Amino acid sequence: MITNSIFKVCLVAVAICSFSVLFNAASDPPQAIEIQSGNTSFQTITNVPGLEVAGKSSAVSGRVLVSRNDAGLLLQQIEASVPVKSLATGISLRDEHMRKYIFTTSDGQLPDLEFKANEASCVPVATTQEFTCHVSGELSIRGVMKPLSVTLRAKQQGGAPLSFRAAGDALVKLSDYGITPPSQFGVRPANEVRVHLEFNGKESRQVTASTGEAR
Repeated sequence: MITNSIFKVCLVAVAICSFSVLFNAASDPPQAIEIQSGNTSFQTITNVPGLEVAGKSSAVSGRVLVSRNDAGLLLQQIEASVPVKSLATGISLRDEHMRKYIFTTSDGQLPDLEFKANEASCVPVATTQEFTCHVSGELSIRGVMKPLSVTLRAKQQGGAPLSFRAAGDALVKLSDYGITPPSQFGVRPANEVRVHLEFNGKESRQVTASTGEAR
């Protein structure tokens, strides 16, 4: 009788401890991670066989709230932006043509490229420090927001503060934004543009799990 009672008490204690561990794992306070350095590159084929147009920018900025749960990582309030003026193809005349006919609004404005997503889940790959994240959000070109999905591969770096190195790819269609690929000297880029992003992010400050505000 006494043995059974002790056994039951032990089971209850184990259950309580297990619940506490799971609850705490699912409730880790999110950490604000800011992009410290990175670059964005793009590439597209043209109507001329063997000729491609490629460019890049190292002026990437962004922020995301990262927390751990029992499934891996949870990303929230994902934001990233790239100034259009920072995009360069290596030929200044082509850069001016690109900014004018692809990125300039009807009223002459040149808004930044912006990507936003509410949240995304990341699952571990190989180790608990490497993750694959499927992010569904919206990309703004010319101030027009359209859905865009990005597949990120992230690796947590050792030590403190919390930091990650990540890379991702996406496919952007100019026609989704009502943009007709412009022709220059008979060379016209394709409608589909491949985008690649690489960046290093580091913890900036701790925030509360419920409000997302800094402590």
